[in-house]
Amino acid sequence: MNDPFVDLCLGVQALRRSVERQIAGLGGATGVAAMSYPHQLANVQRVLTDSRIRHLLADEVGLGKTVQALMVLNALRIQNPKHRALILVPENLAPQWLLECQSRAHFVPLDHAPPRDETGTHVRIAYYEQLRSVTEIDPAVYDLLIVDEIHRLQSDARQRIAEVAGDFRQLLLLSATPRLEDAQAFRQLLTILEPARISLAARSSETPEIVLREREAAIATLAANGTHDQWMQVGLALPPEQTSLATLARTHCILRRVIHTRRRDFPDLLPQRVHHRIAVESTGDENARLEEVWKFISRSAENDATTDLARLGQVALRSPRALSERINILRRRDQRDPEGFLLAATRHLDAGNGDSRLEALIDLLVDIWNVDPEEAVLVVAEDNPTVDYLSTAIPQYLPEIGARGRRRPLSITVKRNRDAAATADIVDLFAEYGESLGGFVNGEAQLLIAADLAQVGLNLQHARKLIFFSIPWSPIAVEQWIGRLDRLGSAALEHQPGERNIDIFTICQRGQVDERVVSILDDFGIFERSIRLDGDEINIVSQHIVEAALAANNDDWRSLSEEVRAVASDGSEVLHTPLLDELPWRPKQTRALADYFDRVGVLGPVLEPSDARRAIVRSEVALRSWMRLIKSANGLRLWSGEDRDTPSRKFRLLHYYRSPYSKAPIEPRFLLPGVDPGDGRRYAYLDRRRALESPPVATVHVDDNPVTRLNFLDHGDPVHETLLAEWAKIGKDGPACVEVLFPEGHPLKDEARRGVYLIAILSWIPGELHLSEPDLSSVLPRLEETNIRQERKPILDAIANMEEDLRADRFWLNSVLTPRLDVLAAQYVDGGWNLAEPGIADALLMPWSLTVHGKDRTLSKGTVTGLTAELKTARNSGLELLRKEYANRHQRSLGERIDLQDRIASRRYLIDSEATDLVLLRQAQLDDAVAQNLETSEQGFARSRFRTIRNARDMAVHAREVRLARFAGLAEALVKPAFSQYKLVTLTVA
Repeated sequence: MNDPFVDLCLGVQALRRSVERQIAGLGGATGVAAMSYPHQLANVQRVLTDSRIRHLLADEVGLGKTVQALMVLNALRIQNPKHRALILVPENLAPQWLLECQSRAHFVPLDHAPPRDETGTHVRIAYYEQLRSVTEIDPAVYDLLIVDEIHRLQSDARQRIAEVAGDFRQLLLLSATPRLEDAQAFRQLLTILEPARISLAARSSETPEIVLREREAAIATLAANGTHDQWMQVGLALPPEQTSLATLARTHCILRRVIHTRRRDFPDLLPQRVHHRIAVESTGDENARLEEVWKFISRSAENDATTDLARLGQVALRSPRALSERINILRRRDQRDPEGFLLAATRHLDAGNGDSRLEALIDLLVDIWNVDPEEAVLVVAEDNPTVDYLSTAIPQYLPEIGARGRRRPLSITVKRNRDAAATADIVDLFAEYGESLGGFVNGEAQLLIAADLAQVGLNLQHARKLIFFSIPWSPIAVEQWIGRLDRLGSAALEHQPGERNIDIFTICQRGQVDERVVSILDDFGIFERSIRLDGDEINIVSQHIVEAALAANNDDWRSLSEEVRAVASDGSEVLHTPLLDELPWRPKQTRALADYFDRVGVLGPVLEPSDARRAIVRSEVALRSWMRLIKSANGLRLWSGEDRDTPSRKFRLLHYYRSPYSKAPIEPRFLLPGVDPGDGRRYAYLDRRRALESPPVATVHVDDNPVTRLNFLDHGDPVHETLLAEWAKIGKDGPACVEVLFPEGHPLKDEARRGVYLIAILSWIPGELHLSEPDLSSVLPRLEETNIRQERKPILDAIANMEEDLRADRFWLNSVLTPRLDVLAAQYVDGGWNLAEPGIADALLMPWSLTVHGKDRTLSKGTVTGLTAELKTARNSGLELLRKEYANRHQRSLGERIDLQDRIASRRYLIDSEATDLVLLRQAQLDDAVAQNLETSEQGFARSRFRTIRNARDMAVHAREVRLARFAGLAEALVKPAFSQYKLVTLTVA
């Protein structure tokens, strides 16, 4: 028998979580299985609340760009049940993305496009080699396009993205190296992020990016006192009088959608880097072979431009096996060693001649593992021959590791570069990823030896020892390698006493080129701090390192050292524009948002209080107490579980409740996705972020069942979303008059608190209440009149875009004003109503005593009752009292945002400017069509083309009017105390 009062409490908790996730305009983004850091909250809010989702996440290495993208995707999927996304990544990053999606983002991505009859959410991960054609990057199929490291994709894929970017309603690029100072790359980036503006500028110039930069400079000059005519000269209307520089920057800065978080702005979130230089004395044979190689390099530099000398030089400083293979290739190719220098070098490659750097590596590993045999170590080998060389040699010296009494067998994993021709599907890639890295990331292996392919995309933050057996000649490569360990959420550092360090070891030979390269990189400061990976300076430094290394001239090294010190001291942005400094997204604002979210991010009433400072932790406590109430009410069966193969791995299990006295089939009140009442398979989940492993685990072994997916119960998880929807419905549909008997120890178990209460449960989500759905009454008839698919497309696209505009504006308004859940109560005393204090109102929906825990805790008991004639007569006066209290609360909410008018005006200016850009572009395209006589052409397809262009222009105008009308009178409408009524209930406390 279900208890109506407990059902009400469960429903209110479901409603509470639904309202709560709209706070700060995040829309449930924080539901991903990751601890949200301040810059991530700020960046995700910036993306979701912008007028359009068209952004480049260019945070420095290790700051969690993938998590931010998944947070954005999670919010979009929650708001739009039909959302579709395509994630396009380089091949070597596909397994990492697959794991992140499965373990953090509540879905298993697919490797194919959605079928035509599919109507639900769909996420596809693809890499270039997997695409049958670049036309599969199709804005007609997907709402959102996410591209990771676009510059690493093939040119035709990049070109396709640039061509169709404007047709994607949402777009996210991720890259720590966006190459903003490369003119061609920057133009392509603006084409993707600002398609209307760049297209307009391209109509008058072959360098549209320069046109936009010049326009931005003119706007910055006119911002203070520009006249109407002066603004018209730059093609813009005179802004409203109160328009701030920040508003102008958000609207017109060409870098407004480039999000670049710097590690130095958040030093408390990341470990410290400590560099240990190990210089060894090279053997006579090593000196001799290097001398012969550099003779060959010097002679080839004069005579042969086709040999990759930089590659040869770096290979010579890696391993004897790598150099031997490279020499064989060069000597077989057109007899490229006429003087016999390389042949002479091979005479000094015998393994018996010794390897000074290998000996130093063995000694270092012994020292590390004598302290802790569980320590995870990454060794950078750079190429496959060196990986093979080290993976063979190290076990010969170190079959076991650890100090005496704690010795254990050494376990090694390797990450080799893949054969470029060995294309596989994503399942095969993931299996390969698991085979090569699985043992290292789960702690079974202590050593990972990796080639250079592994320097990008891998999350190895569980490790804190990095050894460069071979130092790359590129600062970018070195920073990428360090970034595999120096990342947010380093589990290896969580319990480390004292300084939180990442130890970086460089092994080089004294007096040789690699020692000089290490010195230059040290001058650059790369081993102690993160560097920016974009801009001409770092490319120049990289090129100069190569030139100096090949020349091996001491004068070159001294001048290079001075140059890199100067570059290292330059803290400026990669690309600076006149309005860049006026953009409002700075570390100060970021921390302010995080503080605000921690202060208001959890709404009451919660079933169990928490004094945790972070809102995300308090939210987890509230979720667990809700789940405990569901269990106590026999709504579900919950219990603890552990991994069959790894007993230390704990989690929770969930299934439907069955009475121990019943043998009948389970008949749940509602079904949960993926949980069959007649199936023995359980739903395994975690419900707190501190329980997440690093990297997170995607599957576990439960009893005798096959591999079971390990879920994270939070916003976006299908089971969580079903629990929210169904319990909210059950609570709402319950009886309106209930008598309740509270257990001993309950705060209302008091004679003075007994009696009748009128309770109003109201929610206020500003975006949903005050921004209405677009009126399509004038659009649908036009759509019905158009029979040709080509002509219908701009109308259908406009409808979809207007829906996305509404979601974006709702995110924005929810970030400006804090959503509320109001539980208002009045007690009937002596023929009148007295307003109950907030604490009493919340306690009325508390089904248990907070002073009793565990098995001794009992639930309140409710029974359905009716209203007496006296209460029916008095009810209206009680409702009026609650309405007045709600109006007072509403005014207090508005009072917290004294700049509300300015924010609305700023938003309207932004939307108007962008919409006008699109209207001007569509009008220009229509003018071109008129000039080409398409409207009067004798060819039917030409006339259809004209009507398509005209429809696109008309819909751009209509969409602008619809969106701007949404903001007309918004400030006045917000003053009115509107609300969504969840339930009015009369509660009699017995």
